[in-house]
Amino acid sequence: MKQPPNTREKIARAAIHLIAARGVDAVSMRDIAGAVGVTEAALYRHFASKNVLVWEVFTFHYNAFADKLAKLHESHRILREKLAVMVRECCTFFDKDRDLFTFLLLAQHIQRLAPKNYKAALPVILQEILAAAIKRGEIRAQDIEITGAMMMGTVLQTALYCLYQKPRPKKMVPLAETLARACWRIAKGE
Repeated sequence: MKQPPNTREKIARAAIHLIAARGVDAVSMRDIAGAVGVTEAALYRHFASKNVLVWEVFTFHYNAFADKLAKLHESHRILREKLAVMVRECCTFFDKDRDLFTFLLLAQHIQRLAPKNYKAALPVILQEILAAAIKRGEIRAQDIEITGAMMMGTVLQTALYCLYQKPRPKKMVPLAETLARACWRIAKGE
């Protein structure tokens, strides 16, 4: 039997939902407390500040997603397959939990929350995959930081477009194959 969510999980989920809807700066601790049905004082017993709350929720979910992508790509040998499975998972994640995906998109840009030595996991994973593909001779030598950024931009800009589409947001899974092909072409330098 599934355990009911504890107060910290409820706070995190409320923060994710509110920030996805309004943006990080437009949400206060009072807003989050109200959504959870607790006092602000109770909220501060769990998180010292909004910045701490946002950073902890962001790093937990971001790292969990990065770990999932790392495991997925390891089950494939060639770069094109690795990219396809990772892009499909990004698209599935977007369609399955749009609030969390949006929260991660918005919260990643708050550099003031990050410790000085923080290094985002997803760009590192992409760079490692690209470096290994270069070593195997699958793609030419190139600036793996820029190539990885271009691939991430391809997926994330499409997600933003799908997110803000009116009258209703679009799904991303139907775009996964096209996005994976675009990432492959970027990696090949086309």
